[in-house]
Amino acid sequence: MKNKTNLLKLLRNAKQYLIFLTLLTFITSCDQFEFSPNQSFDHSSPSNLNAQNLARLRQNAEDDTVTIVFAGDTQRWYDEQERFVKKVNSLENVDLVLLAGDISDFGILQEFKWVHKRLSALRVPYFGIIGNHDMVANGRQIFQQMFGPLNYSFVYGGIKFIAHNTNGLEAPGENIPDIGWLGHELNNSEGAKYIVTVSHVPPFNASEFGTASVKPYTELLQNTPNLLLSLHGHVHQHQDFYPFGDKVHYMTSFSFEQSAFLLLQIVNGKVLKSIINY
Repeated sequence: MKNKTNLLKLLRNAKQYLIFLTLLTFITSCDQFEFSPNQSFDHSSPSNLNAQNLARLRQNAEDDTVTIVFAGDTQRWYDEQERFVKKVNSLENVDLVLLAGDISDFGILQEFKWVHKRLSALRVPYFGIIGNHDMVANGRQIFQQMFGPLNYSFVYGGIKFIAHNTNGLEAPGENIPDIGWLGHELNNSEGAKYIVTVSHVPPFNASEFGTASVKPYTELLQNTPNLLLSLHGHVHQHQDFYPFGDKVHYMTSFSFEQSAFLLLQIVNGKVLKSIINY
């Protein structure tokens, strides 16, 4: 009987030890996997990338030419992203990269991390703008944590860059685009001679931009005399035109699927454009 009691005690101790080991293994392995595809952050997620890249940009010596790599819609084209980085790094005198939205395809944390892992190899700062695909699932929260505010601006080389959210279809009833914020930014360009606006969905794509927002948005741009360009992604093709018959110059980017980007050189208010294939 005594032996049986000792055996039961030993088994209980062994069971408790196994439970402890299981819990310890779980705790120590939490950093090695995601709990859910819909989680919005983990310990290895980068944060405030746009602010970090702006600090890098401001370390550059400015001259009379601002050279921009303009691209958009990275989504699931990971091999193309690696070739993109190699091509951009081979170019001289590039100041910054503007990435016009749809960084992810499904708004999943791991997608953002995969893209950043590749683009972090760029020799120059890159700036993310939120796209409609980045708004689905927990994408909006992920973008804000990784890149920062959805609407932001900065001045570099005498140009004010105004990046903003135009993905109204993904958030019905919300103030997207924020016309009041945009108007304030357009009318307060201290330290800048010229303005470049950047967003994902263009206003000439009215059904996805938001039909009611097209007129107030385009009128704001029309009434900004020092506006050089209105840059957009979303359409997965390059367009360079004046769709509203006014003086506002619109451009859209290639998607990464097309293995091409725009190289824009702004010199004394003049825009020189090259199409770069990779």
